[in-house]
Amino acid sequence: MNFKDYLKDRLLYIVFYIISVSLVIVIMMLDLIIRGERLRIANIIYSFILSFVFLAFLITIDYMRKRKFYKALNYGLENDEKLEYIFNIPNNGSKEHKLYKELLIKDYMRYKLILDKYKKMYKTQMNFNNRWIHQMKTPMSVIKLILENENDKAIDENTKKSYKSIEEEIEKLSNGLEMALYTLRINDFEKDFKVEEVNILDIVRNVINENKNAIIVNSIYPKIVFDKDVLVKTDKKWIKFIINQIISNSIKYSKVKESEDKSIIIDINEENDKVILSIEDKGVGIPKQDLDRVFNPFFTGENGRIYLESTGMGLYLSKDICDRLGHGINIESIEGVGTRVEIVFYHGKSIYNL
Repeated sequence: MNFKDYLKDRLLYIVFYIISVSLVIVIMMLDLIIRGERLRIANIIYSFILSFVFLAFLITIDYMRKRKFYKALNYGLENDEKLEYIFNIPNNGSKEHKLYKELLIKDYMRYKLILDKYKKMYKTQMNFNNRWIHQMKTPMSVIKLILENENDKAIDENTKKSYKSIEEEIEKLSNGLEMALYTLRINDFEKDFKVEEVNILDIVRNVINENKNAIIVNSIYPKIVFDKDVLVKTDKKWIKFIINQIISNSIKYSKVKESEDKSIIIDINEENDKVILSIEDKGVGIPKQDLDRVFNPFFTGENGRIYLESTGMGLYLSKDICDRLGHGINIESIEGVGTRVEIVFYHGKSIYNL
């Protein structure tokens, strides 16, 4: 609050003060008229001037006493300060200001108590979710191993196909658990990343190998165009998660298309200031009206409503992680033709380029 606002806030008091002074002078004039005397105009003007001087003096002194309080309030409003800032507000301006500060502190302490309570509940829930997901991954791995052993023993082709289908569903469950785990971990991203030089070709091969069951069952053919080692600075675990999400999407939306060409083409281009990893599929593609929203959380779009396998979180998490790592991610798609996703690794521009 500046001095102008301070005057506006006290305009009613000033008006009533002028009215009261005027009434006093009018009463004095009436008294003099009754006694047959007369009040000079100069004295009236002098009285008004003197009263206004005292009023201005009083307002100035009052504002100067409270200026630190108003200055502290203005600073807190104009700057993005933490709530603890209220403890810095002076309370020596007036009793009223002291009560304001006490009320703010009381509300802050109540808010802090409630926040700590929910933080504790949130942490307990997160720990439970993390533990539960890790516990579920163990039986999933055991089931997968048993199926692989039984598949090797099976003679009947129909039985083998059934085992392969079960393995594919187990893979979906495993990917779902992995996504849930990474969704939890991203809240503590800064504590859970390590930037190093990573061979992107090794990561791509590793992801393809992990998805081999879904690739074989659905007759999808991944083609790695580049065959040389390319090093980029990133976090190995997080970038593997991103690539896995993109390739999983390519498999998901390629297998449902009636086409002989179900290839996934993976290529890399090196430029002066960046490395671009592109993953292109020949799947159903993304409708034009959905392209601008594919990175929104829980957005499944038209394809999600048709094929019912989308969670709307894969691309959202990929975009969020890329932003945190200082990478770029772009997506292009033509409905009925296919989708192309690019991950851009900038040289020397990552905020985590350690």
